[in-house]
Amino acid sequence: MTTAEDPVLVERSGPIGRLILNRPEKSNALTFDDAQFLVAKLHELEDDDDIKVIILKGKGRSFCAGHDLDDVVRVFGLDRKGPDGKPFKMSQRARLQFDRRLADEYMAFQYSQKPVIAQVQGAAVGFGMYLTELVDLVVCADNARFSHAEQRLGFAGNTWHLNMQILTYGPKKVRELLLFGSQFDGKDAERLGLANISVPEDELDETAEKWAERVARNPKDALVLGKAMHQMALDSLGASQQFIRGVVGHTLGTGLSFEKDEFNFFRERRDKGTKQAYQNRDASYETEVV
Repeated sequence: MTTAEDPVLVERSGPIGRLILNRPEKSNALTFDDAQFLVAKLHELEDDDDIKVIILKGKGRSFCAGHDLDDVVRVFGLDRKGPDGKPFKMSQRARLQFDRRLADEYMAFQYSQKPVIAQVQGAAVGFGMYLTELVDLVVCADNARFSHAEQRLGFAGNTWHLNMQILTYGPKKVRELLLFGSQFDGKDAERLGLANISVPEDELDETAEKWAERVARNPKDALVLGKAMHQMALDSLGASQQFIRGVVGHTLGTGLSFEKDEFNFFRERRDKGTKQAYQNRDASYETEVV
């Protein structure tokens, strides 16, 4: 059961379950606790024997704009000082423990027992982008906006499922996506192999529902066993091991030091506010190189 105030709503109709991200005022950017709630609801639908396929969607104008930056600052203590008066820095052991929890959340979607279809409109960034890469199928709007913004935020890029990104996009293209962090639309997502189909936004809901109904025509056991075989194939390509490596990679890749002349998004956000920080970040990356 969920209530209208919960960060994720659950709906059921026949064999189709729906997970609906419910923070539209934040473009469905989730706190870390919200993400844990989402995974709990995913497991709830996996355990429901009446459900054969799950649609993951967002309420409002966007699918998911990533993790809530206010929560990121709070959890990692970026607005605090330590006992010595210097900026607080979380210990490596605490970071590893926290990042292991993140890995479990991402793995929950790649290793869900039942097929998951992401229905994407608006922004799919950060955590939202990861979800689209980890689920089984993606149905998106032509004007959806995808991007890997990690390096633009001053981090070292994706670590959790980098091997699968290389398989999806190719090694050169994934380097471009991570290094530039540029946005691309639904049609490009289909061309790149991220999305299965891109449709006009007013056809998105109907298309996702039809795809779910088609998937649900398969026998229950066949769906679950077929997914299990798919997961075994992914593991033969190192999928699980990459998530384990990703824990260490994320701890290292988000604890970087900045030179004086390098753009530091969170320092900019602290000093000038979120809107100005985004504007300055994009200006620093999108100014034409001569």
